[in-house]
Amino acid sequence: MRSLRRRLELACRIGAFALIGWMLGASVIPSTGRRVERATTAQLESRLPKWTRSPSATVLHGDFAAAPSPWVSDWLAALKRSGHVVTWSGSPPALALTAEALADPRGGARIDVAGPAGASVAIHDDASAIDSIRIGNLGGSVTAPMVVGRVTASSAGESAVARVPDSTRVRSIVVVGAAGWEGKFIVAALEERGWPVVARFSVAPNVDVAAAGSLVLDTARVAAVVVVDTSLQSLGGAIDRFVRSGGGLILAGPAGMTSLSSLAPGSVAPRVRPAVLPVDTIGLGSTGFYPVAALKPDAVVLERRPAGIAVAARRVGAGRVLQLGYDDSWRWRMAGAAGSENAHREWWSRLVSAVAYAPSVHATASETATRGAPLAALVDRLGPARTAAPAGSSRGPIDRRLLLVAMLILLLVEWSSRRLRGLK
Repeated sequence: MRSLRRRLELACRIGAFALIGWMLGASVIPSTGRRVERATTAQLESRLPKWTRSPSATVLHGDFAAAPSPWVSDWLAALKRSGHVVTWSGSPPALALTAEALADPRGGARIDVAGPAGASVAIHDDASAIDSIRIGNLGGSVTAPMVVGRVTASSAGESAVARVPDSTRVRSIVVVGAAGWEGKFIVAALEERGWPVVARFSVAPNVDVAAAGSLVLDTARVAAVVVVDTSLQSLGGAIDRFVRSGGGLILAGPAGMTSLSSLAPGSVAPRVRPAVLPVDTIGLGSTGFYPVAALKPDAVVLERRPAGIAVAARRVGAGRVLQLGYDDSWRWRMAGAAGSENAHREWWSRLVSAVAYAPSVHATASETATRGAPLAALVDRLGPARTAAPAGSSRGPIDRRLLLVAMLILLLVEWSSRRLRGLK
């Protein structure tokens, strides 16, 4: 009996010293095995406090079906900078959203969305739904007359958020050409929409009719220039400088054959004669147009008709140039069906708004906190995704407090046994 008790005491002593040696060795020589903590998007927010207290050798891995919230990504990025290994895998939808105020007297915003081709995207603001679109090869775009708060685009569980900058002051539109029906009704349509218009029409060689005072093409005063035909007089050089400094330009009908042809998206082909149609069916394009031919490499086709390209655009310097084949849209307004007057007005206002100069509005601190491209922000903060989670054990190391308790119990058992035998 006494021999068995001595063996127990010896075993307890050896076990206690073995635990002390293990703890000393673990503190001096780090373990080669890695502990991996994993969490999904739904679990991540509740796991972050625990991850923050974990040893720096622990690998923190997220499996994301959708990009986490911005503050979660910032927290993970802070853990990565503090020495933790932070990785992620998954395939969140590559969704991106931008919203900008329209250069339009009535305000509004243009919302552009990019994402996987064929994806369905729902768009809403802080008040209600705005629209839903299906992404094409070049994305999708929606125009909203008013936006309340932030704009959110949602698709396949992913959401992108953007804030619309404040509208800027609307600058004047200059309309240049020969006195005629087209110029007259372009001016009327824009003024009815609320655009301030400065008209300069030629009525005879070297004789122009314009508002009092000299015409200065400067982006501080003028947003865009509309050239109706080939009657430019001496404005060609000024318009060229205006566009390259950021101003907008619309070349209607044969205007692309003037000295501004270097700015035009393409050349002007022979005019397509209008079809003979009943009065109530006259609309845009039914009255004939000049097809845009020989497009420049950087030109983009915006409208194509069976007879050729009707509308094309390109960037020149800091400005935008729009080339229209239509030269008598006034017939659409005057002889079209019911509602054609309003349609003509809205069409010309959209064209001008698309090229009009509008100074950029710097984002505020609250705007920079929004997520316009969640996946891109995630990659920027944490790096590219892994194909799979890193190898390692999901079980953590043994708590040293438990080892200390076990060591004290062994020493206590040995001491109690010795006391019972009458030894100190």
